[in-house]
Amino acid sequence: MKPLAMLRHLTALYVEDDPMQRTVTSEWLLSFFNNVRMAENSEDGLRLFAEGPVHLVITDLKMPGMNGLELAAAIRRQDRTVPILMLSAYTETADLLAAARLHLVDYLLKPLSWERLKAALECAALGLLAEGRVFVQLDADTTYCVADGCLHRLEQRIPLTLRERALLDLLAAHRGQWLSKQRLLDRLYGATDTGSEASLKNVILRLRHKIGTDAIVNRYGVGYRLGDQQGTLVARPPTAM
Repeated sequence: MKPLAMLRHLTALYVEDDPMQRTVTSEWLLSFFNNVRMAENSEDGLRLFAEGPVHLVITDLKMPGMNGLELAAAIRRQDRTVPILMLSAYTETADLLAAARLHLVDYLLKPLSWERLKAALECAALGLLAEGRVFVQLDADTTYCVADGCLHRLEQRIPLTLRERALLDLLAAHRGQWLSKQRLLDRLYGATDTGSEASLKNVILRLRHKIGTDAIVNRYGVGYRLGDQQGTLVARPPTAM
């Protein structure tokens, strides 16, 4: 799978307060991504990121209220490795140093060019592959591909529903961590939908049926996580792809 072609299956979050810039750049991003979530301020961007899954973030630096660096810092508290691109018309030393501490993929100067954006996205895609954020080994025979949202078991391709995929994305991104029922409900259903513990358990039951009953473990009063043997990150695609 070529790095840029892989982006077609992922979700990007784009945060920009300037309407004209947002229109132009979003059209470019849609040449690479099928799904681009757009926000006109950092607060909305952070909300969209929490609803997830988001695989790459592009944000402006100078915005009213919470600026792009503050947004990136807030995202880093939730996800330490998601690729973040920062856009700015300024090259202030303090901003560059702060950006470096947040481990951004790139700091892109405005006016942005198509070729510069393409190069930055390719770099981000290569990073996603190298860090194993695209393929997750669930057991000896089963790999989850974030890019196509499917399980690959030997020569078989097993599709996941949107909520099964969102659940597995979240669990895989927080391997070894317990996630509360409320955290899972917020991710699967968001603020605009109604989800219950029963509906969450139904999604978990269906996903367990596909990846193994011991793949997702729970602890009463604490939450859910992937089992100890699940969620190994790998850089190579499964043989069925």
